[in-house]
Amino acid sequence: MAFATALMLFAGTSLAQIRQGVIGNGVFEDSDGNPSTVYGLDFNDDGHLEFKLSTYSITNDYIIYNWTDGGNNVCNSSMGWDYAAALSQGTAIGPSSNWEGQGDCMVNSTYPSQYFLGFRIRLDDGVHYGWAMVNVSSTALNWVKIYYQATPGMAINAGDEGSSAITEAEANYEIFATGNNTIRINAENDEEFRIYDLSGRNVATCHGNSAVVMPNKGVYVVKNRNTANKVIVF
Repeated sequence: MAFATALMLFAGTSLAQIRQGVIGNGVFEDSDGNPSTVYGLDFNDDGHLEFKLSTYSITNDYIIYNWTDGGNNVCNSSMGWDYAAALSQGTAIGPSSNWEGQGDCMVNSTYPSQYFLGFRIRLDDGVHYGWAMVNVSSTALNWVKIYYQATPGMAINAGDEGSSAITEAEANYEIFATGNNTIRINAENDEEFRIYDLSGRNVATCHGNSAVVMPNKGVYVVKNRNTANKVIVF
């Protein structure tokens, strides 16, 4: 009985889903591998800028980034890979977005007065997706705030800042490992749960009460509509 209780401790281990990044100075590694301190976007707030922001002019501003091997990228527009797409609030940003960029792209004052940009961010644990809000005035292009999805491989909607609130209905479930590579989900309703490995790959999707066999032992993330839970499978 004590062993079963220990397993239940993995249930409800909440992970922050959407995190705010930093707009400011940090270390950016250019295309030649040379570090420099510049102004840009630091999504995971580690002092390393994933995206460098130029300050050329209001009508000709650039984002520069390292894009090789499926790395950082900016969601591109129909005008071509070197133009960032001006996204509206609620636009999904994820694996199916347009990631044809090749190291830089332009943003300028011909875009709306307020819009969102989509980003693909390569961090140590895999690929993440995020957004930035931009305001444009007659004299300046202002970077307002940036957020990214904390779970690798998971899409994010432009403008979504997440929520720490959990409704009573959402809290009525438990998730735990039962042995034999199995994750058990006990839920009072038929809500959807998606299971991801640490590379961000969706390995299973289920509804309500389910026992799901994982391909391997290890750590998995089980996500429903507003929460994510870490489970160690043995």
